[in-house]
Amino acid sequence: MAWSNFIKQTIRDVIMQPERHPLTNIQRSVAQHIPEHEQPDVQALLVEELQRLHEGVLARYGLRPSEYAAWRALHGH
Repeated sequence: MAWSNFIKQTIRDVIMQPERHPLTNIQRSVAQHIPEHEQPDVQALLVEELQRLHEGVLARYGLRPSEYAAWRALHGH
């Protein structure tokens, strides 16, 4: 996937900043780093990845279960 490193880093950033709204974080990151014509697709991929996130894949994003649990507590994921 062309944007796999970007997606991994953005998911990590979203989880590590639980006080921020996830979609706002995603939109900001996509706007800063992705060419405009690809932004809708990359944003959709990020939202999908975030929705599928679970404890079994946290290592892929460099996240700890406690970080994910703290994020989930705020965002009800």
